[in-house]
Amino acid sequence: MKFIDMHCDTLLGTAYGEKIDLNENNKAVDFKRLKSIGFSAQFYAMCLMPEKHFLDKGLTKPSDADFMDALSTCFYENLKKYSDVAAFAGNKEDLLRNEKEGKISCFLTAEDGNGINGSLEGLEKMYKMGIRLISITWNEENCLGYPNSFDPQKMALGLKPFGMEMIDAMNRMGVIVDVSHLSDGGFWDVVRICKENHKPFVASHSNSRAMTPHSRNMTDDMIRALSEAGGAMGLNFSPRFLSPDIQSRESRIDDMVRHMKHIYQVGGIECMALGGDLDGISGDLEIDSVDKMVWLMERLHKEGFTESQLDKIAYDNVFRVIGETLK
Repeated sequence: MKFIDMHCDTLLGTAYGEKIDLNENNKAVDFKRLKSIGFSAQFYAMCLMPEKHFLDKGLTKPSDADFMDALSTCFYENLKKYSDVAAFAGNKEDLLRNEKEGKISCFLTAEDGNGINGSLEGLEKMYKMGIRLISITWNEENCLGYPNSFDPQKMALGLKPFGMEMIDAMNRMGVIVDVSHLSDGGFWDVVRICKENHKPFVASHSNSRAMTPHSRNMTDDMIRALSEAGGAMGLNFSPRFLSPDIQSRESRIDDMVRHMKHIYQVGGIECMALGGDLDGISGDLEIDSVDKMVWLMERLHKEGFTESQLDKIAYDNVFRVIGETLK
């Protein structure tokens, strides 16, 4: 079985001064473990953390440009060092070539569109950096729009005018639009724009709100809309987005299966994917290492999912989105 995972935060420690080896480390994701279970591609996020996260560590927050430079430098230096194992991918053709050469494809993403810095030139710069997926917001308002919130009024806020312009530009340029972390109002703006442009979009690491009532998760109507657009949603392994209790510290395969069954009933098999959020989540994680994702596949098979359906979840659906969006 081949795997593609749409979100990990393994690069993040670089922003706090850590020296990260992507081939072998004590985190949740590295090339050796990806290789051990047949991973085809891993999406590596550059999450633009707010100032508070740096102050809590006694550090000064770098500019967004310096932040992205540090994380992208780590990414590309590791790819150069381990070029026999992994390689950059920016589209379907890159991924297929890397598969043929026995290499893991590494996609670079931005978690928070604030790095665009309010201009389409900023988007072009990010594209030249190699970024091929952008999460419109993280958990704070930015130049594009508003994040998810438990406040209904804030949750209803849509994209800002520049955010709408940027979604249109991403569709044209060939950058995947990611709605994870976005407000509900912003989600529906993305649906409208991507429909007009005949492009799918993703929720790279989000779950079902009906199963776990967290604002980061997606309602059934949202899941249906994403599925109808030809998109994919990656299952997030965070306890807060899996357990019926959003204060839970336990991430269990039982709850993953509960979400997957519901998403299947609502959106169908074609929208289901993986986005574990490993190295970006904490708690008592039953799947605390990327190589343990096979446990979820084995359990889903026991629960009645066929091998062809598991292939769609693990690989095919994201591969299709890559092919339809990235130039």
